[in-house]
Amino acid sequence: MELFDSAKEIYDGNDIYELNDKCIKDKTLNEKLDKLISKAHQKLLTDYKGHEGPQLEIATNKLGTIRFKADIEDITSFNQLIEIMKNSAKDKKQVKAVGTFSAFSAITQTSGYLLNTSQYSGVTKTDVNLLTQNSQLQAQKDNIVYYDAKCGTTLKLLIQTLKDDGRALINLSGWGNQCIASLNATSTHGSGITLQPLCGSVVSVDMVVPGGQLYRVEPTNGITDATKFQSSYPSTILIQDDNSFNASVVNIGALGVTYSLTIATLPLYSVIEEREEVTWEYVKSILRQLPYENNPYLSNRNCELWISPYTDYVLATKRNFATSEDEKNYPKPEIKDFYQDFLKLPLVIDISKKLNISIGASLFLILNLFPSTVPFMIETALKTQYHEDPIVDTYENIYIYNSGALANDFKVIAIEFSFAMKDDIYIQATDAILAKLKELREQNNLSINGPAAMRFSAASPQYLSMAYNENLNETRAYLEMPILVYESSIDYYKHVYNPLVEVVKKFNGRCHWGQYLSPELDNEYLINAYSNKSINSFITQLTKFDPNGLMSNELTKKFGLTPDGKIYKNSNFDFSHSENDSSDVEQMGGGGIKIFERIIKNVKKETKLIWNKVKNIK
Repeated sequence: MELFDSAKEIYDGNDIYELNDKCIKDKTLNEKLDKLISKAHQKLLTDYKGHEGPQLEIATNKLGTIRFKADIEDITSFNQLIEIMKNSAKDKKQVKAVGTFSAFSAITQTSGYLLNTSQYSGVTKTDVNLLTQNSQLQAQKDNIVYYDAKCGTTLKLLIQTLKDDGRALINLSGWGNQCIASLNATSTHGSGITLQPLCGSVVSVDMVVPGGQLYRVEPTNGITDATKFQSSYPSTILIQDDNSFNASVVNIGALGVTYSLTIATLPLYSVIEEREEVTWEYVKSILRQLPYENNPYLSNRNCELWISPYTDYVLATKRNFATSEDEKNYPKPEIKDFYQDFLKLPLVIDISKKLNISIGASLFLILNLFPSTVPFMIETALKTQYHEDPIVDTYENIYIYNSGALANDFKVIAIEFSFAMKDDIYIQATDAILAKLKELREQNNLSINGPAAMRFSAASPQYLSMAYNENLNETRAYLEMPILVYESSIDYYKHVYNPLVEVVKKFNGRCHWGQYLSPELDNEYLINAYSNKSINSFITQLTKFDPNGLMSNELTKKFGLTPDGKIYKNSNFDFSHSENDSSDVEQMGGGGIKIFERIIKNVKKETKLIWNKVKNIK
């Protein structure tokens, strides 16, 4: 505590602007701070050293927090991919695929081939000649157009390609740099209780498994004409079965390598966004109002709640389809990064230069040394995102580019949980998480560095989706929060996130597959968070597509997501480990719903709303 006592002698307030002014104006104080900053830098390196950082001989994710030895292959062609998958089976060599390699979890870890698919990208319209006659007629009637996106295609590229054609995705997440296969494999989502995660727009999955066998997997009443398809692609097996499809989109890379996805699209649309400044206590009173279709927040097409974790402030966002009148009457958004004002502070810039660290790392260091400034900083940053009047723009400029840009411009590591909304479980869980966050800050000087963002979604039939529900009648709420990364070898975030996971487990919450996953999570967590039925259903499909477990890794082994449900109790999927022992194998019992109509119904519903509301549509 000596370090923090010394920091209090320099500044004991809660306003980071005031801290900046004092240190810049007072030369003596500035010199004291320089010495203290150097000590704080060393303390972070000592107290939270997780590993030695990225090395040339091992694979590392974009952030540098995941590291493991692998045979890295850059995929540039379809034939190259097939050859590697054949070799995988022949040599009994594990394989995983990555896109932009942005995942924060060990979901991508492998001791064999690591396939970099970022160069295997592109978007084309689906060949309608391969569709069933009924699918063609229905698509024309409902103004649905299908597109095929290669696995390495980023969301931004997909959005732009569709926009050039006057088309759009049904919903978006808040970040556009993920690859299309990866974001669906981990059930990335937007917000809105009537909208499934992005996987809900996928109608067909093209996959290659170890050994080189090709599959096209669709729901039971899929869009593809089996006779025409087999005539054109005799080496590809077409599977039209709900059970197989429900494991193949959100597949966490455990079935095979998805090399292409077919996606249903809408006519291009604009969105009107409104924001209001409220308190968490007020928000809770609104969220409890039933039915949801009449709820002032949840009845909107999209609703997001950015909660200041250490104060009572909440920035509430409501979004809906914009009409032509909305486009005439309201301005486009003025993009403002979440931490924009703090980036300009001379103190932050000065420390960044002196220690030769990033601006984000400099801000993290200041917040860590002066923890009383954290609540003020987060609430102030949230208030910069408020706008009094509504704003209108095309959907991607609202969802992605007006999302605060926290993760876009800083090195952050995030964690996210989803909870059932029934009986207000998600509200109870959020209260418990907020209480734990305050406890960690007050007792251990451990803080998150941004808001706790609450989003919502409809249920998904995908077995491993955070939104999974067998009967598709349970909406889900999500809570996501970020921590700035000081440098890749510093595991400060674990000391905040691991205690939160223990809270989450009490509410049977689900952790995002692509974000931070606590090494304490195991098969028991998985069964409690999902269900025996959903996990066994997934394992049945996994065993069918990858019977030799070549797509498995340490993470899936510990969860029991392996052929025949073998659980490797001692598997360790901590970020800082590249090679681990696996032993103590147990057996877990191995094991549809018709969903194609539901996919089309949702797209049709959204299309009708656009026709009624968007510019030039009467």
